Amino acid sequence: MIYSFLVSFLVDARGGAMRGCRGGGVRVIVPPLSAQQPTRITCRYLKPSRINHMPPLMEGEALAARVLEMGPVAAKFLGPVILEVPHYASLRGKEREIVILRSDNGSSWREHNTDATDEVLQDILNETLEIEDNNEEPVGNQNPRVTRILTHDFPQYFAVISRIRQEVHAIGPEGGMVSSSVVPQVQAVFPQGALTKKIKVGLQVNLFEPRKGVKDKNLKKITVNNVSKKKRFSLIW
Repeated sequence: MIYSFLVSFLVDARGGAMRGCRGGGVRVIVPPLSAQQPTRITCRYLKPSRINHMPPLMEGEALAARVLEMGPVAAKFLGPVILEVPHYASLRGKEREIVILRSDNGSSWREHNTDATDEVLQDILNETLEIEDNNEEPVGNQNPRVTRILTHDFPQYFAVISRIRQEVHAIGPEGGMVSSSVVPQVQAVFPQGALTKKIKVGLQVNLFEPRKGVKDKNLKKITVNNVSKKKRFSLIW
């Protein structure tokens, strides 16, 4: 079977970068000293019909680009590798966000997380300028609808997901509050003792236009009543 790869190139300890000529220009960047041995990097878009288990999407979530198949699968790198993936999601300011899902085996999906800061990412990109071809587009002129994936290994698939912005905080028995960055007045308040152990709490706010003629209301408070009084928590907006 003949595959039409979006990106395919050989990289060694000197590093390398390659941009695909289709699909808005996916770019794979391997900084110097990241590859343990000469490795052929491949990356291509897949149609949904070619994937047995598509990423599970919750309400308000959607694919922001076609799923990417990476190769070689399970390849590990000594340093971070960057994928620049164009997407067609409208983030509407701060209302929505982009998250990356990964599938290591083609059947289950999980969120892909990295600990790198923006400063670390920019340092890697600046180093890469020295190894890019002259016909590469400068980093500063990127399409605004491009998300960067930082990874130390290759799963089988990467998926770019658009979702309602979610605030996630770890709340324990001592209590706490989660506040929305979209509408700061929206808060989830957990009194002391409401939880028996520390868990991650997510809060999403979906904005919509009110009906004509409806006047602004004061802040409202809802207390969840399906638990004992000691363990109740409140949503305020």
